[in-house]
Amino acid sequence: MIANRSSSSVRLALAGLFITAAASLAPEHVFAQAPPAFSQIIVFGDSLSDTGNVRDRTNSASGGTIDYPSNTFNYGDGRFTNSSDTDPSSTTYAGVWHEQLARTFLNLPPAGFSLGGGTNYAFGGATTNDGTSKRTAVSTLPFGDLAITIDNMGKQVDDYLAAHEVDPNALYLVWGGGNDLFDDDSAMSVTATAARVTALVSRLANAGARYIMVPNVPPLGEIPNYSGDAATMTLLNAASAAYRDELNADLASSLGSLAAQGIMPMVYRLDIWKNTIRILSNPANYGFTDTRNSSQGQSGADPDQFLFWDDIHPTTAAHYQIAKGAYDALTLPTMPAAKAVNISTRVGVDIGERVSIAGFIVTGDVAKKVLIRGIGPSLTASNVPNPLGDPTLTLFDDARNTLNTNDDWKQSPQHAEITASGIPPNNDLESAIIVTLVPGRYTAILAGKGGATGIGLVEVYDLEPAASSTFGNVSTRGFVGTSDNVIIGGLIIGDGDSPIVVLRAIGPTLTSSGIGNPLLDPTIELHDGNGAVIGFNDNWKDSQEQAVNATQLAPLDERESVIVAFLAPGNYTAVVRGKGDTIGVALVEAYRVP
Repeated sequence: MIANRSSSSVRLALAGLFITAAASLAPEHVFAQAPPAFSQIIVFGDSLSDTGNVRDRTNSASGGTIDYPSNTFNYGDGRFTNSSDTDPSSTTYAGVWHEQLARTFLNLPPAGFSLGGGTNYAFGGATTNDGTSKRTAVSTLPFGDLAITIDNMGKQVDDYLAAHEVDPNALYLVWGGGNDLFDDDSAMSVTATAARVTALVSRLANAGARYIMVPNVPPLGEIPNYSGDAATMTLLNAASAAYRDELNADLASSLGSLAAQGIMPMVYRLDIWKNTIRILSNPANYGFTDTRNSSQGQSGADPDQFLFWDDIHPTTAAHYQIAKGAYDALTLPTMPAAKAVNISTRVGVDIGERVSIAGFIVTGDVAKKVLIRGIGPSLTASNVPNPLGDPTLTLFDDARNTLNTNDDWKQSPQHAEITASGIPPNNDLESAIIVTLVPGRYTAILAGKGGATGIGLVEVYDLEPAASSTFGNVSTRGFVGTSDNVIIGGLIIGDGDSPIVVLRAIGPTLTSSGIGNPLLDPTIELHDGNGAVIGFNDNWKDSQEQAVNATQLAPLDERESVIVAFLAPGNYTAVVRGKGDTIGVALVEAYRVP
């Protein structure tokens, strides 16, 4: 959860670590468009979508003595979630995500379970494999386990295609993968699972399906079933993120192949992974007070305030959020991902380990032209005390090879090119470098000439923002003192599909890099464009722990600080201080998670 604190007096105008959107054809304001007039919904999936198939199988396998899931086992009728008859109960939301999507958003009748004659083929426990599998549905002591046959998603699609002519106006929902990764979270399993889901989508498209929705999986390590098992949580979160990337790549490749054959279905990608992190980063915005524990059996509790019903499955309130995300995927145009085009940090510059070090990563597959500036004297115009009088710049690659240096930009052979960029430094003593960089890691060091000290600004500008390469993550290391001698970084969020922005303040773990005077307890605060504090963290496990874990960007020391943010277009500033006015060397980082 992002907490609020009182605003500080630190000057926020000198901001940095800018993240803004790539130029696009999308309008400044995105308006929803009406979805196609779907004729019906057809579902393939697992327990997140099952509305009666497992219950039907348990009833048959037990000779009519067991119905699972049902009210007998404190579940909604045939659904792995709560209902008006469970303990605790709720009447606010009814049914799983695709039922709520149909009723609440699309004005369609929900898909009934297939064993009852409907078009919902989902089975609790299903994987993305072909054929069937045996799974224990219920343990009924002292009578033993009740095992049933589960139709995996390959068989679900087989059965549908064998019995029906494809309805080109139907919305097909293909959601699986979670059980595959629970069973095997290896990289090989991730790759195979994404390939199987993509193959199912291709089969449906080849058969004539025109509208197909494909969700990915949430950060599986954050479900209650694995709470306290740090090793498994880490593996499952990594597998979930990798599956998201693999599925996106596979679908893009498959759609290209289909298009070459003249087959062009509309495939809607529902980013469950990102939407879950959005909820985990600020649960109160979505009406949740508990995202860690199950609400099943907690008499008197309000399940609408819980993300989970049991140790694995979401509440109907969480299913509503999934349905809303699905409707957004159907109605909102796809926006280009935001790109980092300008990095800038204000920091105190000293000598030795206290110089200012800006690190950045160029990602993609093409080279990028950048301008790097070292600013000092012109900061007096912003009333910055003790500006760095004569800043120098040195650029290194990841192997610590010196790529370029500059002291006094007008003395550089690049001065004409720097002027032509439109953003030359304002003072002749300031420094600038223009260089074209292949994808990789780079470091720019800002120092004072002759060992001079003061407050400086190190900036990296993307001179080719339209190129496919971009800045992946950026960081600046510097000395944090008291009063105005703090590290200040800023963000500009422009139009585009808002990325997850993870801001980190690192101190104690810098000792492993040989830093003798690290900031032992850094704090980080986030300001909006008006200077109001909209986020604060001291010790990352105290807030947003699940969201941080899900992004796989958790610091190694609990005293370090993190903010996970989804920010509307505008200007933002991050400030790193030492708790209790402590001082030392710190690292401020901004990660862009597409």
